Order: sequence, then C-alpha cells, then structure tokens
Amino acid sequence: MESKNIKILAIGNSFSVDSMEYLYQILKDGNYDNVILGNLYIGGCCLETHYHNIINNNKDYIYYLNKTGTWEEYPFFSILDALTSENWDIITMQQCSGKSGLSNTFQPYVNELIDYVRKYNKEAKLFWNMTWAYHFYSTHEEFINYEFNQIIMYQAIINTVNEMIITNKSFEGIIPVGTAIQNVRTFVNDDLITRDGFHLSDLGRFIASLTWFKTLTRLDLNKINYHPEFIKTDLFNNIKKAVDAAYNNPFEITNL
Repeated sequence: MESKNIKILAIGNSFSVDSMEYLYQILKDGNYDNVILGNLYIGGCCLETHYHNIINNNKDYIYYLNKTGTWEEYPFFSILDALTSENWDIITMQQCSGKSGLSNTFQPYVNELIDYVRKYNKEAKLFWNMTWAYHFYSTHEEFINYEFNQIIMYQAIINTVNEMIITNKSFEGIIPVGTAIQNVRTFVNDDLITRDGFHLSDLGRFIASLTWFKTLTRLDLNKINYHPEFIKTDLFNNIKKAVDAAYNNPFEITNL
C-alpha cells in the first residue's frame, strides 16, 4: 500500500489548539503514515494581529509541533519561521472567536495573509477553520457582540463565512467545526462541549478534530475507530453522524 503523508499548518490561536488536539491520532488511524502538524499560537489572536505580525516579522508566537503524537512547544516563532520550516500540504486560517461573526473585521487582513503565505508556499491548499459559537451562558466579554445568544452568534459566523470566505477563490474549502459542534449540541448537554464557556472540552476537541479530518481528507468516517476512552461507542457513532452532516450541510444545524 502506498504511504500517505500529510503536513498541516494552522495560523491560529487557542481555537486552533482546540481544533487540532486529536487530529494526529485520527490521521494515523486513517492510514496516514507520516503526519506533521504545526500550529502558530497567540491567545485570542485576530486577523489584524496576524497581519501586523507578518508586516513586522514579529516572533510573538508559540509554535506547537506534532510529529510523533505529542505536541511540542517552541517559543519566539514568526509566521515566516513556520511557513518555511516545512513544505506544507494544507494551511488553515481563522478569525479570533469574538470577531468570527463580524464581517468588517476580515479585510484587508485575509487577503494580505493569503498573499504572504503564497510568497513562501504556492502549492498548499488553503482552508478556513469555521469556529464555534459560545456556550449559552458564556461570560466571554465579546459575547455581547451577539446579544449573549448562541444561535445569533452561530448564524453570524455562518453569514460572515458565506460573505467573506466562500466568495474568496483562494480557499479550497471551509472546515465546518462550528456546525459540527451545533449538531452535537442537539443531543449532548452544552455543558459537556466547552470547558469554560468558549474553549472546547476534550469531547468538543475530539468533535473538532474529527471535522478537520473529514474535511481535509474526505475519507469515510465509518473506517475510523480511534476515539478517546471517555467517549463511549454509541456517542462516538453519533458524533460521526454529526460531523458527516456538517460536512454535507456546513451552513445549517442538523438535528440528530
């Protein structure tokens, strides 16, 4: 059987940390032999900050690297350092959570970031990580942008991605984590999805990572057996259905 390799870099923040937590293990279970995952992290980092960091080549990121199943941490990284460290197959971008549904915060920063990435990697496929709405009772200070309402926030994210990302031909696609999370919320208590009202719990992280796997590989989730021990078989099977539904209908909630 031909060896399958994949190298994925996220230009992100804590929400990309959450999204990629279990991605290595899922990819290995999906018969990827050589997996390299990178994540550029600044807590709460928005597109505008990424833009200023490329302009000044700021080494303000913690670079998380996973080549063995364990995340290693390297401080004082720039976006350029990460872009040139590997010949990436896939590079993801995202807005910070509080601005993820505010379309006026996306440009010119998205296009500037794309142009910068393309200087150093002309071949990588670009994907947008569509993040999730907060817990219904989240105390996040930016929840006020969405009237402290989860569904209003989710719809704002959907509308913004349609307006600002789907229309951008540079992106290969979107990773509909926000919709996968909402789908699971139809059958799992919201308290179990996040750990602090906005960052994902381990359960939420697994849902996000499985959504990344499905979107980036397009492989059949029925062939994936890996899941953390705390996720029982019935729940695992329902999560796979929720992720498949998000993949097939990324802009609407599917009740399961």
